[in-house]
Amino acid sequence: MREQSEILFLKITLHRMTDHYLPKLTQALQRINSEELWKKDNNQNSIGGITLHMVEHVQRHINRYFEPTKNEHDAGIESYFPDAKMVPSELTVIVHDTYTSWREGMDDLITSNDQHIDMHSFYHLVEHTGYHLGQIIDRVQRLTGRSFGFCQNGINEINLRKVIEGDSF
Repeated sequence: MREQSEILFLKITLHRMTDHYLPKLTQALQRINSEELWKKDNNQNSIGGITLHMVEHVQRHINRYFEPTKNEHDAGIESYFPDAKMVPSELTVIVHDTYTSWREGMDDLITSNDQHIDMHSFYHLVEHTGYHLGQIIDRVQRLTGRSFGFCQNGINEINLRKVIEGDSF
């Protein structure tokens, strides 16, 4: 039987990734065009490359916990920032599909008691995603000259906590 603290940790992880980070990433991708998405300044990775790096990390997490028959060796992600040249709407679909799969797996994991979790791995996923999301948001704001105002528009810690506490798990 999972302890309440472990269930709470998994719920926070689930909702932070899907109700906090995903909407921010989606809004950022919707604000830029294809050229801006794949632009590399001063040898930095592009917004699209960083996004695909994040998606790959989430997919590897899916494979590790929810589809272990697909689990692959985790080597090489540090330098995985592909240059796919797709349009923002195509990339957004990939992001949503990946996060939807991850959410479904998390829903099952939270309600089951038979699978051990490595809390360090889940924490790293959230931290890694938050770090790269911050890079993306900063770059999009600099490119567009517009602030997102996420907190003022409801994507904030107070509302996230309400979602987590209202979760029926």
